[in-house]
Order: sequence, then structure tokens, then C-alpha cells
Amino acid sequence: MAEESYAGDDLAAWEWSVNVLRGGPREDASDARQAREATANLCSAWGGWMDMPEPISNIVQSAVETGYVQALADVRDGRVSGLGALEE
Repeated sequence: MAEESYAGDDLAAWEWSVNVLRGGPREDASDARQAREATANLCSAWGGWMDMPEPISNIVQSAVETGYVQALADVRDGRVSGLGALEE
């Protein structure tokens, strides 16, 4: 396990920042489930997660899920340039 070289206050601030981002999109249960599955697939394909301290890994994983949730909301709401009209 990697040595912890961050302060608890730093960790709390990073976690708070990710949570603020997570609250942005109008998340629905389906998006959240798909984001968790996509993040799990991504994480299982890359072994680098094993070398991170658990608190940092949790924050990174939450940030990746947040990106997926936002992307799913953007696609669903037609906010993705170049896709053309999305069918309802």
C-alpha cells in the first residue's frame, strides 16, 4: 500500500468537491446504476487502483462515477454536440 502523504483536511476537501459535482446532474436511479457498473468495469481493467490508499481510491472512484452520471444526463437531455436529435 502506498504511503499516506495527505492531510485529513485535504482529504475532506477533495471528497466535498466531488460531492458538489455529483449533486449537479439530475441523477436518476438508472444513471447511477449504469455509472457504478461502468466505473467497476474501468477499475477492474486497471490494476493501478491497488496501489492507491483506500481513501484516495474512493474519491477517484466517486469522481469517475460522477463523470459517467453527468455524461448519461447530457446524452439523455440532448446536450451532446454532434449526436443529432435524440429520440425520446
